[in-house]
Amino acid sequence: MATTSDDVRASSVSTIDSAFVELVRRFHANYPTFRIGDDLIRRYHLASSTRGFVILCGPSGTGKTWLAQAYAEVVGARIKLVAVDPSWSSNEDLLGYLSPLDGFYHHTPFSEFVADAAREWNSANGAGRTVREFHVILDEMNLARVEHYFSRFLSAMEIRTREGVARLDLAPGHTVELTPNLKFSGTVNVELPLSREHVIDHMHGRPYADVVLGVWDIFHDVSPFGFRVLDEIDAYVTAAEEVGTDWRTALDEQLMQKVLPRVRGDESAREAIDAFLNLASGNYPLSAAKMRAMRRDLDEHGFVAYF
Repeated sequence: MATTSDDVRASSVSTIDSAFVELVRRFHANYPTFRIGDDLIRRYHLASSTRGFVILCGPSGTGKTWLAQAYAEVVGARIKLVAVDPSWSSNEDLLGYLSPLDGFYHHTPFSEFVADAAREWNSANGAGRTVREFHVILDEMNLARVEHYFSRFLSAMEIRTREGVARLDLAPGHTVELTPNLKFSGTVNVELPLSREHVIDHMHGRPYADVVLGVWDIFHDVSPFGFRVLDEIDAYVTAAEEVGTDWRTALDEQLMQKVLPRVRGDESAREAIDAFLNLASGNYPLSAAKMRAMRRDLDEHGFVAYF
């Protein structure tokens, strides 16, 4: 996620009410390593508050799921993270089904959470207390065809937007309410090109920033990698240094584990392979040795791959 300066952070919330200012303060206090600007928190807050339905799109590893979870925790909501399965092909995969064998409705964790939100809404209003929010996060929605499993829930959410509360038909004789305290977020991975400026910003301050940038320069046309790989390299090298491992050794291991497995292709990859060997020879023996073996495969078979 993009970072902002302290000046921008201060100015971006200067005209917002004090409750939101406190929300932003708690967000940064609870998640000091989450590099996110206040304007993005504000946009998510407004979308969730006014519509209760937010889709977060972007490259993998940029913190979409983290944002939804962190925001829910800051506002004190109950949270349910539901991972989409590539096999999902109908509304029943998300919402459950009525079994013809036992006559019972078999809920999913998603539909159970929706029902819990409705019970909380009705109970809190009956008791005259503050209603707790329920935030459900549907992770990696585009792993399956959205129109196959999401259409019934989406239709009910549209009705809730107009009427405040909507009834979702699960099966004959089985319904659940979509109440205002239910907030929905979904994440969608969209692989956008990672620019050189992104890499420079993401690796700023690391002693190995120039090396990672050099590797990106070599492979971005042949075997590109994104934010998630950068984050995994950073986390691994940081942890390695904490146990007394030199960052060069740790980076060498990560180049072999995270970058080289992406390298595959025909003769068109030779220039990148040779450039990487020039960079890695000397300081990064593991990855250099693996790349030499991969180049031999290219010489002998006309194709290169990690495995």
